[in-house]
Amino acid sequence: MISNHKSLPKISILIPVFNRDKYVSDCICSALNQTYQNIEVVIVDNASEDGTWEICQGYASRDSRVRIFRNDTNIGPVLNWKRCFDEAQGLYGKVLFSDDLISSDYLEKTLPFIQDPDVGFVFSSTEIGSFRGHGKVACRWERESGIYPSALFIESSLLTGSVPVSPGAALFRMVDLRQNLKLEIPSPTFSNFLEHGAGPDLLLYLLTAQNYKKVAYVCSPISFFRAHEGSITISSGRAYILDRYLQAKIWFGAQWCKNKSLQRKSTFQLFLICEWLKICSRERKIIPLTEFIAKFLDHPVHMELSAVCMAIPYLVRRLVLRIN
Repeated sequence: MISNHKSLPKISILIPVFNRDKYVSDCICSALNQTYQNIEVVIVDNASEDGTWEICQGYASRDSRVRIFRNDTNIGPVLNWKRCFDEAQGLYGKVLFSDDLISSDYLEKTLPFIQDPDVGFVFSSTEIGSFRGHGKVACRWERESGIYPSALFIESSLLTGSVPVSPGAALFRMVDLRQNLKLEIPSPTFSNFLEHGAGPDLLLYLLTAQNYKKVAYVCSPISFFRAHEGSITISSGRAYILDRYLQAKIWFGAQWCKNKSLQRKSTFQLFLICEWLKICSRERKIIPLTEFIAKFLDHPVHMELSAVCMAIPYLVRRLVLRIN
């Protein structure tokens, strides 16, 4: 157990909530039961219409570490995240969505990594399911916990999807959460990112990673994402959500490789080609590559031969899987 000495940095556990009277109590308990005790639990209720606010009031009356706020009207999920960030008083921030949980040793396991000034954030693998202990482990990235190059995280996010999109799997510095929460993502096609958070959540990782040399990873699933019909991800529809995440990745990738190394440009172009192939497979037709890019970017991309060649093995694997 890490000592509760006040010289240790305060960590803000941030719980944005709306109509979660079934789950919010378990969520708050998982925050308060941390072995690292120099915490505050910041809850912002987004004008809930069930008993959520009364539950939050009960915890605040019993534990001085709980600070609660309520919006007069529902301002949408992303702006509610922002209010959590604005109200926080800690040096570090842990987003904990109101239907999710974290292990009691979550902060104890992640804090030592982020105290390295070169580390932008610490994330873990996570369990996803209806009940803790009965779900599937996701976001298994590397075989061992440790510190890794930020470029590896970015490449993994673009090319493999083996890293999380939800900030609920990570511990950040509050300054980075505030700085890197994008309320709008430039797009020729898509809008309404504020309505569901798909895109802004992922960019918290990518925009932070590009500003640090390293990130850290805990291989054990010390966070739990609850899968249920009321979750934003499920209720919004898979294709809808995937397109918004793709927009965020393409927008980020275009900025990330601009006037940079050939390696970054090749990675971004390989990513574009692979995603184009996925879309063609999903739509069951060949979409012109230029048309695909124009859906997500307002400028053309000159494709290098090297990127096209790198995509061939990926295409072959997909064809083999479809045949078999």
